[in-house]
Amino acid sequence: MEKVLNVVLTHQAPGCVAAMLEWWRQCADPDHVLIAAGGAREDFERIAHAQKIFIDDPRLHTVDHQREFQSYSGLFRAVSQWLAGRDHTHVSVCEYDHLPLVAGFNARHLARLADERADVLGCQVRRVDGTNPPHYLYHQSNPEFHRFWETVTRRAESDVVLSMFGSGSFWTRAAFDAVAAATEPFRIYLEIYLPTLAHHLGFRVRDLPDQNPFVQVFRDLESEIDEARRAGAWAVHPVKTRWTRLAAGQTKAGSNGV
Repeated sequence: MEKVLNVVLTHQAPGCVAAMLEWWRQCADPDHVLIAAGGAREDFERIAHAQKIFIDDPRLHTVDHQREFQSYSGLFRAVSQWLAGRDHTHVSVCEYDHLPLVAGFNARHLARLADERADVLGCQVRRVDGTNPPHYLYHQSNPEFHRFWETVTRRAESDVVLSMFGSGSFWTRAAFDAVAAATEPFRIYLEIYLPTLAHHLGFRVRDLPDQNPFVQVFRDLESEIDEARRAGAWAVHPVKTRWTRLAAGQTKAGSNGV
């Protein structure tokens, strides 16, 4: 039987995390939600949730994520270690501002995973080798970049490079643990490293094309939650200020539940 661990990455204060967890309870059993806290240690200690881990990794705490090559390697290792001895079969990874909108959030991913015969699902998944996205162009200028994939690939084509939006992804346990166990050879931006490594380790990475319109970086989507849900969104990103406002006792009309 499938059992999904929902990893929610946050740097926010305990009151914000409590508000976020209240929302997540409408989408997942609280016992299957793991808070991965990358903020202050004192805030972590005050988070009132049994399943939590502290991520002490400077590669996570970047400001300009692409230029500083933000990494989830430390996050994946910590979660994989936490999972040891537990029977979860799949892992969902969401940032705090990646907001699930449907009670069947995990079920929809599981169904799509089966339909696609996939191991990893994400938004904005595309092949970028031979194209000109800036983060790919920077990495390919390093002669060690393509050499690294040649050393790890189980594929016939070692030059394949993928990109995947980083705010939310869904993994089989095998794919997640395999990527977590790998050693990042040098700084590689997570949106390149995670899907490309999974691909070269032999796992099937697939896009969620019907969900891509609801997951972007250009504006806060909180005012569009209800519209997005009606249009078929499973989640929206980004929704950055909601938890801070709710923790302060402020409310906003509409968009109050899954």
